[in-house]
Amino acid sequence: MASQIAHQKSPARLWAWLLIDPKKPRLVGEITQQSNGDVALTYDPQWLATGFALSDDMPLAEQPMTPVHRIGRQPGAPGALDDARPDRWGEKVIRYLYKPGATVLDHLYFAGDERFGALGVSISNSSYTAFTDRPLPRLEDANDLNQAIQIIDSGVGVLQEQQRSLVGAGGSLGGAKPKAVIAIDGEEWVLKFFNGEPFDLPLVEHATMTMASKAGIRVAPTRLVRLTGEHALAVKRFDRHNGLRVHCLSACTLLRSEVPAGMEPEFGYPQLARALRRSADPRTLDLQLRELFKRMIFNILVANTDDHEKNHTLLCHISSRTVKLELSPGYDIVPTGSGALAHQFMITDTSREPSLYEAMRVVNDFDLPPLEAAKVVLEIIAVVNDWQNHFRSLAVTESDIGEIAAFIDAPDLLVQRQTFSAAPYVNSGKVRRKRSASLIFAK
Repeated sequence: MASQIAHQKSPARLWAWLLIDPKKPRLVGEITQQSNGDVALTYDPQWLATGFALSDDMPLAEQPMTPVHRIGRQPGAPGALDDARPDRWGEKVIRYLYKPGATVLDHLYFAGDERFGALGVSISNSSYTAFTDRPLPRLEDANDLNQAIQIIDSGVGVLQEQQRSLVGAGGSLGGAKPKAVIAIDGEEWVLKFFNGEPFDLPLVEHATMTMASKAGIRVAPTRLVRLTGEHALAVKRFDRHNGLRVHCLSACTLLRSEVPAGMEPEFGYPQLARALRRSADPRTLDLQLRELFKRMIFNILVANTDDHEKNHTLLCHISSRTVKLELSPGYDIVPTGSGALAHQFMITDTSREPSLYEAMRVVNDFDLPPLEAAKVVLEIIAVVNDWQNHFRSLAVTESDIGEIAAFIDAPDLLVQRQTFSAAPYVNSGKVRRKRSASLIFAK
């Protein structure tokens, strides 16, 4: 049975809930639409008394929390609430399935129960009831799900009722490209589909992510899913764990919240490193800074210039009313394939150039002695030097390897791999910053 586009009624009032334990939801506050299209969140009195600030731009106060920064004139939502709403692909699904012309408030509601992080949206302030609460698609549904997503993406054809149900259960996620949530062996994974890229992007991303792991970088587990005539890539969700959900913030939200209203934030690796020094658990800070440095170097060497602020996430560890941040596992690590020569995430405070020399100029932001940082770079270079053999071992075709070589083995990157040396940094000693006892034992 075919199903046409539905026109759902917009909710009159919405409330945000925290679902770290979905069996014990906690009311956070009311979500309202502003006259300019923005949405605001007003904390519930009980949350003000016992909860925590969802993000630094949403402090515990009685007034409505509205966006401090916006992208142009587009309506938005404050910090953590903005992270909980779908991005371009999810918005497209919502417009197709539920409501053409959906507002930011509509996007928050129609996204259903499988949104990023641990926030939920309900029409009730007495019980949490998501817009959709359907069983997730399973691995055996992947082909049907792919066909449904192609119909939505192209606008050609009409969804069957079963396809509509599959997409509606977990298709309103963030990001620009088609994806959906599926269940594999009782756990939640994000399934990312081929979208007409010049090479088999799902397979290449799987190869790149597993190579990042070989380079000592902590990444989300991936597995290849074979569809009829192509591949999809399953990425295990790091915001779900043993039936619990993890409150998360994007680097976009964290770095925006550190800039006063009216000023444009700068998104980059050193900026994120400095934010971590202020907000991470001191007991894990050194490991996190080293991890972030390694990701920066790896992204430079594999030509992942699409390393924007939504492709870096912080896990929120909550103790009473205090939040400490931790880098999530890496994700969306893949040669860009667009030919972009500048990184979206800044390498230094002034440069987006894919340069190991530029990266080494900011090692102090990562609390790394220059020689130690140079040794990390050499270790990653050794792994990337073998990228073609690694890709072949995972059945990437010679044709696709040739496509990727144009990026990873581009002359500027290849020369850097061949000529980088630790010698200039041998006598570049550095005294680590001493952290005060009050910081070390702050909880």
